[in-house]
Amino acid sequence: MFYSFFRIAWRNLWKNKLFSFINVFGLASGLLVCLLAMIGIKGAFDYDSIHPHPERTYRILTDVVTQDNDNRSFATSPLPLADELKQKYPFVEEVTRVIRNNGDFSTGTKQLPVLYSVVDAGFFRIFGFRLEKGQPAVAPKTIVLTQETAQRFFGSANPIGKVLTHHDLGALTVTGVLRESTAKTHLHFDVLVSVATLSGPAWQQALADWRNYSQGYTYVMVKPGMATDALAKVLPELSNRATNGLRFASEKGYTLRSQPLTKLSPAREELMNATYEPTIGKLETELGVGLLTLLLAAFNYINLTLARSLSRAREVGIRKVAGALRWQLMAQFMAESVVLSLFGLSMAYGMLQLIKPMPFVQQWLIGGVEWESNVGVWFIFVTFSVLTGLLAGLLPAKVLTQFQPAQVLRSQTGLRVFRGITLRKSLIIAQFAISLFAMITLLSMARQQHYMGHTDYGFDRSNVFVIPLNGVSATRLQTEINQLAGVERVAATSALFGDHGDGWQTVRRDRSGGDSTQAHIFSMDANLTSVMGLSMIAGHNLPASASDSASRLVLINEEAVRSFHLGNAGAAIGQTIWLNDSTDVQIAGVLNDFKFTTLVWKISPLIMRYQPATFRYLTVKVASGNPEEVRSAIARIWKRVQPYEPFAGIWYDTFLNDRHSHTDDLAFLALLIGLALSIACLGLLGMVTYTMELRTKEVAVRKVMGARIDQVIWLLSWDFVKLLLIAGAIAIPLGYLASSLFLTTFAYHISVGASMLGLCFGALLLLGGLTIGFRTYRTAITNPADSLRTE
Repeated sequence: MFYSFFRIAWRNLWKNKLFSFINVFGLASGLLVCLLAMIGIKGAFDYDSIHPHPERTYRILTDVVTQDNDNRSFATSPLPLADELKQKYPFVEEVTRVIRNNGDFSTGTKQLPVLYSVVDAGFFRIFGFRLEKGQPAVAPKTIVLTQETAQRFFGSANPIGKVLTHHDLGALTVTGVLRESTAKTHLHFDVLVSVATLSGPAWQQALADWRNYSQGYTYVMVKPGMATDALAKVLPELSNRATNGLRFASEKGYTLRSQPLTKLSPAREELMNATYEPTIGKLETELGVGLLTLLLAAFNYINLTLARSLSRAREVGIRKVAGALRWQLMAQFMAESVVLSLFGLSMAYGMLQLIKPMPFVQQWLIGGVEWESNVGVWFIFVTFSVLTGLLAGLLPAKVLTQFQPAQVLRSQTGLRVFRGITLRKSLIIAQFAISLFAMITLLSMARQQHYMGHTDYGFDRSNVFVIPLNGVSATRLQTEINQLAGVERVAATSALFGDHGDGWQTVRRDRSGGDSTQAHIFSMDANLTSVMGLSMIAGHNLPASASDSASRLVLINEEAVRSFHLGNAGAAIGQTIWLNDSTDVQIAGVLNDFKFTTLVWKISPLIMRYQPATFRYLTVKVASGNPEEVRSAIARIWKRVQPYEPFAGIWYDTFLNDRHSHTDDLAFLALLIGLALSIACLGLLGMVTYTMELRTKEVAVRKVMGARIDQVIWLLSWDFVKLLLIAGAIAIPLGYLASSLFLTTFAYHISVGASMLGLCFGALLLLGGLTIGFRTYRTAITNPADSLRTE
């Protein structure tokens, strides 16, 4: 019997090829997004699967109560906790601290930014990061590299025994290189440094301070056979004992609790200082987008099936007269939808192979996830596809099989939902409204990113060339570039404007004062103000000197004048401020406010001082004329100075555009919207095609009575154009609200105007109009004699 159902289903689908293709493509598009989401979900639950004993490994969390009685949970925990657990609790087998940080490491000839973690010896026993060569970093001043980091610093040379230098940690000897792994983990790092390296007084104080709960992570592995709640039972008493008598600056206190490593991903709660595991909200969003796209495809199936309700209802009537039961008819219709869904799954797999290389797909969805050879994953895919087909076919099957034979054979069918608008039309409106809403929000994102890459930041970026130093002497390179024809001026700086800045520091007006302000600190030389076209409104520039006295003079911006309560710009000149309670500097000049960080943040206090040890970039002002010739000359100088390091110079305009234009992300979003629009337009095409088939004889009679082609086209199109107008009326205000909400996350942003909304709506009308016009025109030009021949 079931074989007969599927054979008849195949026959009906082959008979109606256009409708079948529209449904298969629509279901394939929806299933494609759902497959991506399901692979991403599998990857989220596969996090940290490389570690040897995840079932008895825990991370310690800190629940903090503030003075305002707010509760905040931190993924970090006090640094002394690891030693306390290891020494006083016999059920603990191993512990480790992980202190994350970033900074520049240097080989002497090459300097690169690195994400590093300081870890205990237990790290290599708790976690499954295996060594390809060498030994773990256990002794003081030792370091282990990932393979990628070893390649960046040393190329193909053996890094074991080589030395990397960090300005705080000192000279570190490479003792090992980690084996490359594609498995996903919540721990990200480029190098691992032995915790024994932290020998300075400040570090020793931090490692013993129970108030310092936000700097490092604590991981505990309990002994085999211990109760799962053994660790959880001792943490409340331990935290009470450790915090007894402590005085906090802005907290009432904290408690500790354990989090199993197996429950880290996906993250089910929002933690401060969270690591790199995906959140449950991210997975819900991905699955929601997939189900929404699949819902659009299901709308198409329901739409087209109900559009053909007249001919199928007559088929139902005849089958009922012949003795078929209702459940048999429903099984027949649902078998057709299951066959369509399985074809859609096959097409979705082919589409997935095409988009799999996309950077966004690899980075955020399926990269590092083993799924193609996993039988369980394919079982879920097929089961999901079958369920999709059953659910999509359920409503049409119920509607078509409820008709009575006498009613059907008199052609008295009709399906109404509310106020005379048919269900089929309601589904078309929903499809185009969702597509238009997505189009408006995507265009808002794209325009904001273009704005961030091309707007006026308040500094001169035209004909400015940026050279990452990567350990090369700034003075040497600066001297040689200054001699080139076409170079107006060369400046050195620690960071580039328009990025995330160069770090915060606490600044006080008085060393012993209670008031403090966080300010961005940039290092620069005297040439930077002229290279970047910065405007001085009071005082003078930093002196063109390499002496230590130059580092005691600083430039600040207008926002710093306001934040430090220095009066006006003129009154601020000559005043002294303190950096980190230890360094007093004198204000030499005040600059106009300009946007020196990303546009997500408002302009904040800025301090610029001379610190040549932290210079990481040269900025070169190039004269108009032939800038590419100057670029080539700079590249030749670089090749001579640093022959084994690739030249990474870039124009400032290009840097800002690349920094803020997330083209990979937008490309994937555009793909999703393209799929949604394709589904909607194909669904509309199927509806129009079937309607035109029903109205062919009506058109013929009207043409015989004298109707013009344009009148016929308008008559046939108006009903569908109204659906597009209704979809626009729904989607435009919703898209405006969503875009405005997105843009409020930026301190400086575009506005959502009528022109942008009109552009999106015009594109929708154009696509829908072409879809409608194509079929209505073909019907309108049909020869009446051919249409009426059978009458």
